[in-house]
Amino acid sequence: MRGRVVVCKEHNQPFVIEEYEVPELEPGAILLRMVQSGICGSDLHYWRGDQAQAPLPPTGRVMGHEGYGVVHSLGRGADRDSLGRRLREGDRVVYTAIFPCNRCHMCLKSMGNLCVNRPFPAAGDYPYFTGTYADYLYLPPGHPIFLAPDGISDEVLAPVNCAMGTVTQGLISAGAEAGDWVVVQGAGGLGLTATAVAKDMGAHGVIVLDRLENRLELAREFGADYVININEYDTPEARIERVWELTRGRGADVVMELVGLADLLVEGVEMLGNGGTFVEIGDIVPGRTVALDPSTLLKGKRIVGSLMYPAHLIPRILDFLERNLETRPFHKIVSHKFKLEDVNKAFPQAEWNARQTEVTRAVLAP
Repeated sequence: MRGRVVVCKEHNQPFVIEEYEVPELEPGAILLRMVQSGICGSDLHYWRGDQAQAPLPPTGRVMGHEGYGVVHSLGRGADRDSLGRRLREGDRVVYTAIFPCNRCHMCLKSMGNLCVNRPFPAAGDYPYFTGTYADYLYLPPGHPIFLAPDGISDEVLAPVNCAMGTVTQGLISAGAEAGDWVVVQGAGGLGLTATAVAKDMGAHGVIVLDRLENRLELAREFGADYVININEYDTPEARIERVWELTRGRGADVVMELVGLADLLVEGVEMLGNGGTFVEIGDIVPGRTVALDPSTLLKGKRIVGSLMYPAHLIPRILDFLERNLETRPFHKIVSHKFKLEDVNKAFPQAEWNARQTEVTRAVLAP
């Protein structure tokens, strides 16, 4: 049995689709047939080459991490999910998108999302199917995996193991509490999810900023109490003043940066009230700098970086989705679908760098 894999051979160039033989499953391993794979902002960064900190391997890099699939086959002994529930071929499942080394000091502290040796296999390296832009995904023995509830539709599941997990962990890292004012910079897939999660955690008010009116309308549907169109409030000073006005002179308790613009850190810190926390998630490109006055932090303000999530959050997110399916339009987060073979049409359409796009979240479907 053979399957396709999308490979990045050269940055900012079309991907190549290669075929590999599907390997035999070792004991405890699981082979998924991919159903949907999300085009995440980090994938766009890698495609452009602005996130790459090392040269591409000679064989290229397999692409994709977000998504979900169905169980194609089970290795010997792999008959239960991570909560002990029976697994069968054909079951829809969500797995953690993080493949830690399980040996470094961060992994040993149960913080695999901060693994210092996180591997990124080259194309052609065993077990070959190590990215989600493929027909199959090989999960090694012991990899966290969870049955998807029957009540959650296919259209909702793709962002669970990246976008949803990432913003949930970001809010937890910020110490978000009931009664907080939360500011969300960016109303893409991450920002819409952050809005709904913050409201579910009891936020008193959520303020969402973006330049696209269709995204701001969606943010309202996801629970935003106020939205700020940055085309209307077109200077940092105007946006900061508006946040302080909306929070009635209190300032924000949490500001989440989900766009990937370094200057938003300075702007976001100024939106915080005393004791507030700025959460950096979106700016994953190395080498960007900003000028920050340290005295602005002396009133208890914090800047926290947050990367992905621990695996135990996935059941919590699935429970959150079940509770909110009737009140939030999660099916609208995925706005565009493409076939796997159309990956080179999907990426230019999803591209947001220096341009506007109607894509909120795009997925590839083998």
